Amino acid sequence: MRNYMIRRVAHSFFIILGLMALLFLAINVLGDPVALLVGEDASQEAIEAVRERFGLNRPLYVRFGDFLWDMFQGDFGKSLRHQIDAREMVFDRLPNTAVLAAVAFAFGALGIPLGMLAARRPKGAADRIVNIMSFAVISIPEFWLGLMLILVLAVQFDLLPTSGFHGLGPGGWKYIILPALTITPRIIGRNAQITRATMIEEMGKQYVSTARAKGLAENAVLYSHVLKNAAISIVTLMGDELAGLMNGATVTEIIFGWPGLGKLLIDAISARDLPVVTASVFVVALAVMVINLTVDLFYTWLDPRVAYK
Repeated sequence: MRNYMIRRVAHSFFIILGLMALLFLAINVLGDPVALLVGEDASQEAIEAVRERFGLNRPLYVRFGDFLWDMFQGDFGKSLRHQIDAREMVFDRLPNTAVLAAVAFAFGALGIPLGMLAARRPKGAADRIVNIMSFAVISIPEFWLGLMLILVLAVQFDLLPTSGFHGLGPGGWKYIILPALTITPRIIGRNAQITRATMIEEMGKQYVSTARAKGLAENAVLYSHVLKNAAISIVTLMGDELAGLMNGATVTEIIFGWPGLGKLLIDAISARDLPVVTASVFVVALAVMVINLTVDLFYTWLDPRVAYK
């Protein structure tokens, strides 16, 4: 187990390294970073001044080496727009995205009991209803759902604020409800679908027939045996959903003015703030790596038969 985790961490490290190298090449090789920092009408003198100021007149391999060295030190430079440390800006926004992801993730877990309900009697009334509803909520565009929630709950009934942010304390709970409700239906639908599909597949295996032949109650068969063996697929999907949320629920954060990583990244791209873009990509990649490693650890806890070699 220890050797496996060491290999997984090393593998993840090289993936992040490759991702950041690709980002550097995309900025410096596929395009001219100076063109992103100056206007179209900038004079040649202004362009050369920018090159000199940011060291862009040095050879590419020298800049790449400095880029990697600074990245290992956690130094991404200062924001070109705000003139503060890019890393601090990203870490200031990270808790906001994490809390929004946690709330949506918790609500999305309701899809698991719905999938279990559907799997109890395949092609029954409950199964058909869950199937239809799960496909329906997955198909709803998040930007449209967010706007409809604002129109109905915030404007029409004045139950919640339309957008904004008031901290992560008790006073800010009203501002997180609409963004979370916008993201949650898709997660509920996907969790219900994977839970239903994996449990139905497990219920067709021999060990279920053996458990029933021994006289075990149906609930014991479903919860103690079927759900436990189906849990790996469910945990895999939930880890994927959480990683996706940590990438930044960009559309939702923009609609509701939620100051998370997704909104920060879009604002940085629009403002051509390359240090903030680089820091955001690095932190998101690191968060996804941690989530994937955590999911791997859950595998062994859920099923001791899983052996890492």
